[in-house]
Amino acid sequence: MIELGVDELTIVLQLKPEIKNSCNSFDWSAVAENIIHVFVDKANFLTIYGEKELERAPPKGYEIAYTFGNHNFYLAIAYHQYQMSMGVIVKFSAQSLDYYCEKSGLKVYELLQRITDDFYITRLSRIDLIADYIDEDIDTTEIYQGLMDKKIGIFREQVNKKTKELSYKKCPMKFRGIIKESDVPTIYIGSVQSNSTLRIYDKKREQIERKGSKFDKAIKCKDWVRFEAVFRKEFAHQLSNELLKIKTDDEFANLIACTLIQKFRFMHIVNGVVDCDTIYSQMLIDCITNNYFTLKSPSSRNYDIAKSFEYLFYGSGLISVLYKIKAIWGDGAISGVFNFINEYLKEWKPNDDCRYWLMHNEKDYKQNYPDFDTFLKQNLSTKL
Repeated sequence: MIELGVDELTIVLQLKPEIKNSCNSFDWSAVAENIIHVFVDKANFLTIYGEKELERAPPKGYEIAYTFGNHNFYLAIAYHQYQMSMGVIVKFSAQSLDYYCEKSGLKVYELLQRITDDFYITRLSRIDLIADYIDEDIDTTEIYQGLMDKKIGIFREQVNKKTKELSYKKCPMKFRGIIKESDVPTIYIGSVQSNSTLRIYDKKREQIERKGSKFDKAIKCKDWVRFEAVFRKEFAHQLSNELLKIKTDDEFANLIACTLIQKFRFMHIVNGVVDCDTIYSQMLIDCITNNYFTLKSPSSRNYDIAKSFEYLFYGSGLISVLYKIKAIWGDGAISGVFNFINEYLKEWKPNDDCRYWLMHNEKDYKQNYPDFDTFLKQNLSTKL
């Protein structure tokens, strides 16, 4: 199965030229606040995320920033009070975008179309397009080795102006792999200065190691490799225009697949000559021609407590200590330990980090796990 979707998203809202020309720069703060008010209302942020509050970490270059609700992910709307040309930025992390799509039922193209207004121009400054290969037996180490051996290359179509014949031109893109023992679970393709870069990585491994928001999905599949392309500046602007024209989910998925295959088409090379598409590129082409895809299912699960349990069970030595107590003094001693912990907890004063974590996570946990038994069954019933 291939899942197509959007990971991260950054939107910039700029005043329309006719309004901007009549706006005094000294009025910009009030105008920016008005843009935010219009956007928040159209996007239904207060209902989906919660009340507006100051964000302590504005996006780079911006000064005044807000976030919404108390959550464990990053979400910010910001502006610079003295730089009208920077507009208003709306920065979604991957998890905050998933949360929005999950709660609103909207796809990214529907979000962009919903927030359009006569007051400002909507365009993207960054968008991450993804293709997830789930249980398709794709191996990142094999891809890296193929690139190293020059048996795989990245190509783009070109048409001869005179003969009209189609051919493929190899793109001399830089690449590097992150090696762990004998595996290469992550490959970076393209220059960091480029407006388009690609990361190929073992998503299953990443989610299990980090106890990520897709952990439950990762443990259910045999393998999961993600192709994640980051488009910035002009490329992101072009995608803004296309997304505003989309009318159906099929068109949305086709746009993602077409963009990925246009910029990063992997082909086999035999004796220095291009031969055929790799299986993962051919599958993207099949997405376009045969609708062989599904759209990414948003999930905003939080596994912070599960990670803490994993550390307690397997990293802190707690189980070893409890086993020693039980071996020396029996089962009753274990009950005594937990009674002691319970009494200690009643008098314990949480530090600032603990209070801050609760402020940003308690609501999400209660929504996803109405009671602790549900949390146990979904997160701790098997080996963490």
